[in-house]
Amino acid sequence: MGKKIKIISGWSNEGGSTFSLMELCELFNERGYDCTFYGPHDWHLDKCKGDKIQNLKVEEGDTLIGHFLELPEPYFPARMTVLSCHEKEIFKLKEKNIKGYEKIRFVSEDQMSWQGVYGKVIPNCIRGVKLSKEPEGKVAGVIGTITEGKQAHVSIERAIKDGCDKVLIYGNMYDEGYYNSKVKPLLNDGSGDNIPVIYMGMEMDKQKIYDSISCVYQSNSDNLPEAYGRVRAECTRAGIEFHGNKNCMIKNLEIWDEDKIFDAWIELLKL
Repeated sequence: MGKKIKIISGWSNEGGSTFSLMELCELFNERGYDCTFYGPHDWHLDKCKGDKIQNLKVEEGDTLIGHFLELPEPYFPARMTVLSCHEKEIFKLKEKNIKGYEKIRFVSEDQMSWQGVYGKVIPNCIRGVKLSKEPEGKVAGVIGTITEGKQAHVSIERAIKDGCDKVLIYGNMYDEGYYNSKVKPLLNDGSGDNIPVIYMGMEMDKQKIYDSISCVYQSNSDNLPEAYGRVRAECTRAGIEFHGNKNCMIKNLEIWDEDKIFDAWIELLKL
């Protein structure tokens, strides 16, 4: 096949889009295409075939998939440039210079409608999750990077109000100020009449996460509406309850098998 696929992103720290792009990179490589994921952060480097964005060299004949960045026009001598858009509010296409991209890929019909720009809908891969082994009792999970937009403290409070026996928080502490002011005061070892609320840190084994909980709470703020709903999709795969607020619930969440995802990408990229 010979030709290289190069994924470049303006964000390669922990987050749903980074997981999705790493899994897409893995999918291409597993199916015989040479694919590398380039980003500005180091987090992704040991988790897929990755490199730093400053080492990117695009040659004629390469296929370029961009994410969370604008392209000057003209850009690289690539055979094709595709924007893989994973966001709503924080990356509004009508406010961006996306003329350097020939095509746009969205992760859901809901997102494409929200953005108001035509593109091809291809949902994300959802890897590493199967039916969970639910623990005893009602154990709530709060999953995702700890930032103000994800509102982990609201999810914790909702889980406690609903009578959960324990709350486990999984995710990277990206916003330490938010964590210290809103999340840390809610942590509890379960002494007295309190239920345990425990920060578990970052866990890369997704099955381990879903085997430890029986339901998930997510409470995104108005300025961070979901474009796909990766955690919700993982809950579907794990067979556990998902309790998301209105900003986490897209219409018609689709979960495709990887053959369908791969075939759709090959058609989009004309490979």
